[in-house]
Amino acid sequence: MTLYDFIFTKKQPQKYYRHIAFWVAQFLFWTFWAAGFFYKIDEFILDALKFHGFFLLDMGYTYTIVYFLVPGYFERKRYVIFGGLFIILTLVTYLLFMLYLFWLNDLTRAPKDEQLLSGWYFSMNFIINGPPVICAMFLTFRMLKNFYIKMEEKQTLTKENTNAELQLLKAQVHPHFLFNTLNNIYSFALNKSPEAGDLVLKLKNTIRYMVYDCEAELVPLEKEIKMIEDYLGLEQVRYGNRLNLQVEIKGYYQNKLIAPLLLIPFVENSFKHGSSKMLQNPWIKIGIYINDNALRFELSNSKPHAPIATNSKKGIGLKNVQKRLALLYPNQYKLNIHSSNEVFFVEMELPLLNDEKQNAIGETTNKALNTEKIAYA
Repeated sequence: MTLYDFIFTKKQPQKYYRHIAFWVAQFLFWTFWAAGFFYKIDEFILDALKFHGFFLLDMGYTYTIVYFLVPGYFERKRYVIFGGLFIILTLVTYLLFMLYLFWLNDLTRAPKDEQLLSGWYFSMNFIINGPPVICAMFLTFRMLKNFYIKMEEKQTLTKENTNAELQLLKAQVHPHFLFNTLNNIYSFALNKSPEAGDLVLKLKNTIRYMVYDCEAELVPLEKEIKMIEDYLGLEQVRYGNRLNLQVEIKGYYQNKLIAPLLLIPFVENSFKHGSSKMLQNPWIKIGIYINDNALRFELSNSKPHAPIATNSKKGIGLKNVQKRLALLYPNQYKLNIHSSNEVFFVEMELPLLNDEKQNAIGETTNKALNTEKIAYA
């Protein structure tokens, strides 16, 4: 059993061991705190055991407050009843404490002066190291433990909420992306174009990537880039030579990991709100640059003079990716979006992680650059 399990376990009998350890520690603390000042160690231990009455009175007082008065009245904000019962319990415990010590020291028939002096001494001990002090120490440890548990629960809940929000945002990408792609395939199917089959195959690969690979928190960057290339292929078939599309990918992007579906919303937006609205000379430029463990993504596209709606359902893609970036890469990413009358521009930078499973290739390979240029005229 680890120390963490010993402190926080709720299993029996382990939790009883924790209570036994507390009372043993209490005895050792009060005993050796003052041991050697007045008595021989063996006599002092015996006197300490007698003084605390084998801790029976301390235990009764402590457990009554901790497990009865606090949860039954204080935590329910019934402070008046709690205060009254607390005072009564303390007075009764004090009387029992005094009677026990008078009986233990055979002072019931002693002179009154000796009884008064002993009573004052015993009362000071009740206040300094008696049941109220031990109960306060027990409550302190219990409150610290509960505070730690609450903090862990809060962190777990925050993480679960964040993961749930990420899953929801990721799920929104799928129908948004697929809806636009299916529209493209539908238009080819109506015209009985032979290219419809190739488009369906590329869509199949994209769906497989979304359904299986994108369930992970991080995916290989090369798969994310491959999906973008498939999507560009789907769109290029639809536009043909009417669209001037330029794509540049530079840097070694193998064995790098990235959160899935972060780049595709910007690419999709450039077609849906840019090229598809242009009657003449639409163009799109995409750049993906990998430098060590960082990625820089640049995208610019032509756009009509009319403003592009971003607050309606049309803008769900960009809003989605902005929320996901804030959750996935807090204070680690840069995103600049600029829109003028004729050009829409996006620049994004974010960190990449090395794929530990494939790092055996060697650091020298990771430093190599593999430059690839794809241009569609």
